[in-house]
Amino acid sequence: MLCPLQQKGFSLRADATIAFVSLNEAYRQRFGRQMCVTDAYRSLAEQQAVYYRRPGFAAVPGRSNHGLGLAVDLCGGVERSGSVEFVWMEKNSKKFGWFHPSWAYSSPFEPWHWEYDPKLGSLLD
Repeated sequence: MLCPLQQKGFSLRADATIAFVSLNEAYRQRFGRQMCVTDAYRSLAEQQAVYYRRPGFAAVPGRSNHGLGLAVDLCGGVERSGSVEFVWMEKNSKKFGWFHPSWAYSSPFEPWHWEYDPKLGSLLD
């Protein structure tokens, strides 16, 4: 079940949407603006298009967390490693079930890519 994000035109799996809305509110309180989203859920056709357009920067179609509605690509500062926004995300996102996967720190380096794990937030309680 996909649910829309506050950012028009984007959606995620229902539980990921709820967690993202909470993360977004904490981000808004800190930075005075909502998170900037460039990508979220992708249909299989959309994932195929990204995969063939940007080889090495997209998961094999059918294996992407974007296709499962469990990943977002962010902008507004978060996409720059070391920025105040990126560091805030590293420090705070796990409280809401979101994380920057280890592969995204190196090969390929994707500071903008964040994923949702429903178990993550409960591990921090």
